[in-house]
Amino acid sequence: MKLPAFFGHKRSINLLPRDSFETSTIGVILEWLLVFGKWTVILTQLVVMGAFLYRFTLDRTLTDLRKSIAKDVAVIKSYEQVERDYILAQKQINSAKSTLSSQALLINTLTDIERITTSEIWYDRISLSPTTLTLAAYSASLPAFGQYLKTVQSDPLFKSVSVGKIESSTANGAQLQFDLTTTLAGSTEAIGTKK
Repeated sequence: MKLPAFFGHKRSINLLPRDSFETSTIGVILEWLLVFGKWTVILTQLVVMGAFLYRFTLDRTLTDLRKSIAKDVAVIKSYEQVERDYILAQKQINSAKSTLSSQALLINTLTDIERITTSEIWYDRISLSPTTLTLAAYSASLPAFGQYLKTVQSDPLFKSVSVGKIESSTANGAQLQFDLTTTLAGSTEAIGTKK
């Protein structure tokens, strides 16, 4: 049994007469270039459409990223006040620590002044800072003043003792009135000079 012609046989009917240019080398090359150009145009259009669709994807991703950044910025800004409060609290804690340490130094200094003061010495004015101590005092006698000065100079709490003025006095039964200034050994200034 013979199969009909359309099964497995490719027949082409060309009603136009064949031109000799089509079979020439230039004709074959031009035909090949036309086919190649057609497919190149089709592929280029596919690439352009793909790039166009990909750009929409990138735009959508960029929009989502901007929204995410805006949300994160809002969250960070919401913690801004908490951070300010934390920094302020840290400064207050550091200030309190500094005050407490200088207060302990001042209390120790006053305790030491009380310990070295005899009954023949009394104070008119005491100025105390974290670094220096200034005393305006009276002494009942010259030997009591000498003993007091010697005690202050030998005390390890006091450094660089200097007497500002010494004058005789009859106020409150005192024989001498004197001003004394000293640097405290526990101060940062005294520690710096010791080094």
